[in-house]
Amino acid sequence: MSLLSSDTPRMGLAHKVVAALRQRIIYGNLVPGDKLPTEHKLIEEFGVSRTVIREAISGLKAEGLLSSRQGAGVFILPPKKTDTTLSLHGENPKTIASVIETLELRTAVEIGAAELAAQRRSPAQEAEIFACFNAFKARVKAEELSEKEDFAFHVAIAKAANNKKFYDFLIAQGRANIPRSELRIKAGLPMDPDLEMRILNEHSDIMEAIADCNAEAAGLAMRLHLSRSLERYRKMARKAQAR
Repeated sequence: MSLLSSDTPRMGLAHKVVAALRQRIIYGNLVPGDKLPTEHKLIEEFGVSRTVIREAISGLKAEGLLSSRQGAGVFILPPKKTDTTLSLHGENPKTIASVIETLELRTAVEIGAAELAAQRRSPAQEAEIFACFNAFKARVKAEELSEKEDFAFHVAIAKAANNKKFYDFLIAQGRANIPRSELRIKAGLPMDPDLEMRILNEHSDIMEAIADCNAEAAGLAMRLHLSRSLERYRKMARKAQAR
């Protein structure tokens, strides 16, 4: 069954598909790195032609929300960087200072998000936090890059605060809020499995406090996690500059 009116002109249909998909990206139903459903699935869902779907996808690409990968499909992109969005360029001292400032701001915001999540999260949102934690855990156990899963865990908590401004802030900053991988690669530093396990344990403390509806403990666990993240970044930055 079509989700859109059959008497709407083709370009109007494309605009409606664009609006629907854009909303999913904004509200986190589709997050950066996710693969867009296939053309066939979108055609079935919206009840429109292949041409309309392709026009909608082209429009979202023009907005910088989607990108095609040859042979792989169409993927969600992080929001375009603005003057207030974190930009990381390796060992540049001014950029490192900017990262630190952004992490300090992020700490203030995410402590509040964790506290509210402990009070307001729905069963579905709690399940999403657990799922994101388990995805991150699987990456850590496999000693694989985990920044996408790390970011998704924090986004799930921001969504569970049930105040869209927390989510908007985190999405605006993007996965550059988890800068350890890029800095490590540019500086030629090895992955540290022990560090990843410490981060996993910190995530576990936050998750358990939220599950226990303990707002104070959730805020304290988030504060500890992000203050440690800030110190870890400072140490990595010093090592990067020494190379």
